[in-house]
Amino acid sequence: MQRRVLAGLGGAWLLLIALIAVCAPMGSVAWASNTKSVSWPLYTLGRSGENVRAIQYLLKDQGYGVDVDGNYSQETSDAVKSLQHKDTLSENGLVGALTWPKLIKATSSGSQGYTVMALQHQLNQAGFHLNVDGVFGSDTEKAVRAYQQQVSLSVDGVAGVRTWQYLLAATAAREKKSGPGRLHVGSTTPPAPTGPAVTSPTNLSSSSSVHGSFGMDQAPSVDPGFIDSVLAYYNSPARGMGQTIYDDGVRYGIDPAFALAFFGHESTYGLYGVAPVTHSLGNIRCSAGYACEQTQGNGSFRKYSSWSEGIEDWYRLMRETYLDQGHLYTVAQIIPVYAPQADHNNERLYIQFIQDNVLAWRNGQILP
Repeated sequence: MQRRVLAGLGGAWLLLIALIAVCAPMGSVAWASNTKSVSWPLYTLGRSGENVRAIQYLLKDQGYGVDVDGNYSQETSDAVKSLQHKDTLSENGLVGALTWPKLIKATSSGSQGYTVMALQHQLNQAGFHLNVDGVFGSDTEKAVRAYQQQVSLSVDGVAGVRTWQYLLAATAAREKKSGPGRLHVGSTTPPAPTGPAVTSPTNLSSSSSVHGSFGMDQAPSVDPGFIDSVLAYYNSPARGMGQTIYDDGVRYGIDPAFALAFFGHESTYGLYGVAPVTHSLGNIRCSAGYACEQTQGNGSFRKYSSWSEGIEDWYRLMRETYLDQGHLYTVAQIIPVYAPQADHNNERLYIQFIQDNVLAWRNGQILP
């Protein structure tokens, strides 16, 4: 009923919009011209780079005594949690879509302080040449206006949340392209792994498969810290298992981004279904030699004593049964066998979920 009502109003809205367009003076703009969506970059403990430096400046402007060194230390994380507590946000130490707007203060001509210093650093990253003195003078205002025009935002010379969002996203993208060892959105050089050493995964070009972007048999495209960020974002009961998911991926020759995506689709990262009980990454059907969890009307599933055990068994199944024996390598090849339509799965949506999330993570974004 609601859908029909909205549809019925569609013609009236179109007429209203047309009238506004006709009545608007020639050469005037009724709304901001930019409707492009950019995502907030995500940062947490262990990250580094210019955007972390910005976080530290913004924290200092709100009275937190953190060092400004571009490294997301425990001190920085604790300050973020304190800010989140003050603003009634989840105290997870992650600076993402909810926390950035709480950190940022709008600044304009005449403003002074650490937020202006952070802004000047960001503008310099965008190609301007400002003296980082914390004073929002005429040069800074000109740079803000030029940047707003460059990215098709409303040109008002005020560095508000929207302008900051574009600056931060652009800085993150540049740092990503700069190669290994430089922080980008939600990804950085991983801490020393406990498993075999591998090339630091920092962008798409550093991991490849002969079977394309969605061939599962490739080097890691996400690092342990980013995996933990995703698990923490969704409040997964498996949060903190990022290193295990990463190390097992290296061991079995499978990009851990795929393991994480399967986990997300099957149980929203362990939150729903039988996963909280079975500790299973992929809701694997029970078979001989495994403890089982029986469900009402949906059969039984393998049950593990820990998340570590469940994670490794998923990798083992994928490597031995699907890749090595079945010669199935891509998501599109595996899903119709792993989660067939006959088992009440929507194969197309499953494949799309995996691919969309893996691509987003490789670009440092967490999809809502």
